[in-house]
Amino acid sequence: MPFRSILFGGDEPGPDAGELPEPEFFRDLNLDQVVGAVTAGRDRYDLRPFFLSPLSDLGAVAYRQEVFQDLENPDVYALMASFAKQEIVARFSYRVRDLQDDDLGHNHYHRERLFLNAVEQYCDAVTSLASGLAEAEVRSRGLRGLRDYLASYVGSAAFTTLQAETGRLEDELDAVRYCLLVKGDRITVGGYDEEADYSEQVTATFGRFQQGAVRNYLPEFRDLDTYAAVGVLDLVAKVYPGLFGSLDTFCAQHRTYLDHTIGVVDRELQFYLSYLGYIRPLRDAGLTLSYPRLSAEAKDERAADTFDLALAAQLTGRGSPVVGNDFRLTGAERILVVSGPNNGGKTTLARTFGQLHYLARLGCPVPGRDVHLFACDQIFTHFEKQEALTTLTGKLQDELNRLHADLTRATPGSVVILNEMFNSTTAQDALFLSRQILDALSELDALGVCVTFLDELASLNDKTVSMVATVVPDDPAIRTYKLIRKPADGRAYARAIADKYGLTYERLTGRSGQ
Repeated sequence: MPFRSILFGGDEPGPDAGELPEPEFFRDLNLDQVVGAVTAGRDRYDLRPFFLSPLSDLGAVAYRQEVFQDLENPDVYALMASFAKQEIVARFSYRVRDLQDDDLGHNHYHRERLFLNAVEQYCDAVTSLASGLAEAEVRSRGLRGLRDYLASYVGSAAFTTLQAETGRLEDELDAVRYCLLVKGDRITVGGYDEEADYSEQVTATFGRFQQGAVRNYLPEFRDLDTYAAVGVLDLVAKVYPGLFGSLDTFCAQHRTYLDHTIGVVDRELQFYLSYLGYIRPLRDAGLTLSYPRLSAEAKDERAADTFDLALAAQLTGRGSPVVGNDFRLTGAERILVVSGPNNGGKTTLARTFGQLHYLARLGCPVPGRDVHLFACDQIFTHFEKQEALTTLTGKLQDELNRLHADLTRATPGSVVILNEMFNSTTAQDALFLSRQILDALSELDALGVCVTFLDELASLNDKTVSMVATVVPDDPAIRTYKLIRKPADGRAYARAIADKYGLTYERLTGRSGQ
């Protein structure tokens, strides 16, 4: 199969053209923060569609993982980053737009020279990348395919001709010499005929009067597109009509000099570099990000030292520690039921679970080590939302409507994340309704996380696994943010709090003398 992309392997199509809607679960999982930070400052590359289009084929996921792993090699990363800094697509678009402007006016040759410079930089960037990849140790199918493509392209007649013509014109233009005769408000331009250069004599004559460092009164021309400078350039073109005619011909013939595939690679490369740049501070802080093993069939899952990517970026940014957690689902287990004290990391673990599954289908490194995941088809989240005044239903009815809609669309291959359902009703009703929801998920055989204050849900059936947010044993008011696999026992936590503040039944009755 001919090479076409470093981002999409096999028959995996690229994202659809146009603006892609953000998935419904993005904000609940803080993925909007991750994608926003990753793509910041790279608007011209339009990277969001790549991050909003998870891959459906595991072979395509492996294709991306291979490229990421090649780029973890510092030498390969430096080579590809150097090519990306050339911004060949942006430079091409800008210079072609200049040439296509109907009102070229008096700066016509100035623009053409800039176009010629852009072509020269393009040729240099491509040949440097081709030679660098030829010597680099790359193992990914993506970069090996690019290496072979570039080797063929730089050796083609079209490219060698373009490079030769560019070099010849640059040399000839650099060799142009001319004389200026300024008399009053008139400037005359003529050819250079070995006239004497008196600048050294003048400098030497006045140098004897110089005492220490002096101020330079020569004007600094920041904009070459001034009336006088461009006027002189037009006159120089008349002195050398053959050379500037060749420049006109070159620009007309090579307006589409940018190779389509190289242009695609220039944009796609930013996907990898932007994500690696985002996670570099996390790795520098000692956190582990690794490449998950995905399965399209087995639903046994595990991850060690995993964490919320968006939260970790915030914490490391201010020098705070990040607490990693482990989880596993084996055999018939499908749903993590997470309980424990408020602000103990329960929702963070739920978000982490969702992030892992989404980022894995992008082919990106994910938080944690020894990560094994099921390749889900969809992600559904159910987080508490503010009651909308425009709706005629109450908060509980709205919550039930949303859950019904999600469960109708969910499949056995889906991931469902439920965060503290039915807080707006009584504990008895919440327990009844929550059991119905988890029974439906269990029957569907979907994977999921349920964050709850109802301990009874943790042992609902053989598909539920209890995880509990822990506290410091000597001071239960202090959260450890570690969640461990153990039976739910909210009463034990409540007793620890009561004991700390002297509010146990025994101590209260002792005080009252009963």
